[in-house]
Amino acid sequence: MLNGAVIIESLRAGAVFDDSHLTLRRLSRLEVSDSTQEQPKVWTLVEFSSNADPGELAEHFAGALVGRGWYASYDSDQETFVIFPGKVFRYRRGDAEARDEVKGYALSAGVPRSPMDW
Repeated sequence: MLNGAVIIESLRAGAVFDDSHLTLRRLSRLEVSDSTQEQPKVWTLVEFSSNADPGELAEHFAGALVGRGWYASYDSDQETFVIFPGKVFRYRRGDAEARDEVKGYALSAGVPRSPMDW
């Protein structure tokens, strides 16, 4: 089972996730104090679970995300997936070196520090 989250505002117009077997766990609106100039101040967070193939779902997110500073993430029992527009990171949970590599990429891609919770 995968458990993760995506910000609705990060998805490109026309993105569809109808066959990805996402189950909504929680939907919330957040006011974000350190959003970038390209991002709105209020985000819609979708927390989900899924039985989809983790690699296929990652590729689907990589094609659906748009713009600087956005990502989606989810975890399986063994791995963490962090997906940016056109780029997928996949590493074993607890691998601090790989996590730091993803954080470095995220900062270079304009992700604010506060939402880096993977």
